[in-house]
Order: sequence, then C-alpha cells, then structure tokens
Amino acid sequence: MTDSWDTAGYIASSRYRASVCEFLDEEGPELPSRIASELELAQPHVSRALSELRERGVVELLVPESQQKGRLYGLTGRGRTALVRLHGESDSGPVSVTFVEEGAFPYPPLVDYLSEEYPGVFRFALVREGDDSDAFAASEEVRETCDSHSLSTVIGALSAGDATVNEQLDGADDGERFVVRGFEHSLWVRLPVSEDVEVFVGLDRDADVNVNSFVDACRSRLKN
Repeated sequence: MTDSWDTAGYIASSRYRASVCEFLDEEGPELPSRIASELELAQPHVSRALSELRERGVVELLVPESQQKGRLYGLTGRGRTALVRLHGESDSGPVSVTFVEEGAFPYPPLVDYLSEEYPGVFRFALVREGDDSDAFAASEEVRETCDSHSLSTVIGALSAGDATVNEQLDGADDGERFVVRGFEHSLWVRLPVSEDVEVFVGLDRDADVNVNSFVDACRSRLKN
C-alpha cells in the first residue's frame, strides 16, 4: 500500500481525526479550542486527534514547542495529499449513508453469509446507489466505532481509481472487477453489482480470508 493511502486510511478510521483534518483543510491553521468549538466536539477528543495526527505527520504545530498558549496547528503536505486520496480522486461527491437493520438491507443473503461465516470479523455491509447508501453494522459495538460521515469517507476512498497491484485485483472471467483495500483497522472489498449499484464489505484488518473465494461467495449472494 502506498504511504498516502495508508495515511488516508488512518484518517478515515476515526471520525475525530477525519473531522479535524477536514476543518483544517477548509478553514486553515487553528487552535485546538477553536476547532473543538466549531466542530462541537469535546476538546479532549480534538487534542487527542491532533496528537495522533501529528505523530503520523498529518498535522504540524506552527509555533515553538515551548509555547504553551496559542498552539496553532495546520495540515502538512502529507495531510493534504491524504485528503486528496479520500475526496479529490472520486468522480462523485460525498455519499449519504443511512444505517439500516438487517431486514431493510437490500441483500439479506449477503448479510446472513457474512454473519454466519465470519463472526467476530465482519463489520459492515453497504449498498451504494448513486449518492445514497444503506449500511448494516454487524453489531451495535461496531456501529459505534464508525459514524455515517466516516463511512461516506471510506466509500469515497474505495471509489477512487488509484490503486496499486496489491490493492486492486482483477475480478472473475466475466470481466467484472473488485477492489480490495486495507485501512488501519479494517479490510474493505468493493463489488460492482451493476452500472449504478455497488456493494462494500468491511472486515477486521486481520480477517483470515482467501480474497478470490470470498469475493465469489459474496457475489453469489448478490444474485439471490
């Protein structure tokens, strides 16, 4: 995985990190207290996000380290490149994500398969049609780890067209393609269903799967 995709995945995997980066990208350098106020987030969450992002070289402190007041943070070049990965390379804009229960998910056989065969590592199943997407979370605990905005960001990253050989694999003999991409804590598979519809499946990063067999099994459930 390229460094910029690894960084993009790190940002996308936390709604606090993603929100802070997007704010700095849109508004420019700012103080932690101001970021927290504008985003309506608790300052400890913002401070932790800034610390994590600084460790990864995504943001930088723009005043001397010894300065205790007026600690201004801004995006680095690495951070801006990662945001381009997440937002700028997809042909479509942000996707609206709605969480649904299993019975309302458009492909129940897929959810049944993932829940039965991959308990503990199955995280999300999403169906995107145009600018709208229905999302099913494997559990309430999983749902709390990623809000609708973060999932929209992940969809944007998966829909972008710049993947390396290790990240994007040719599909079956029918000419369809699927995309596999790993983020910090998750592994995602993107499956085209038709010209207007695509399905995304999220697993834990350390899930033990044979990619081709997994994709074939998922595709068979999308045809039911």
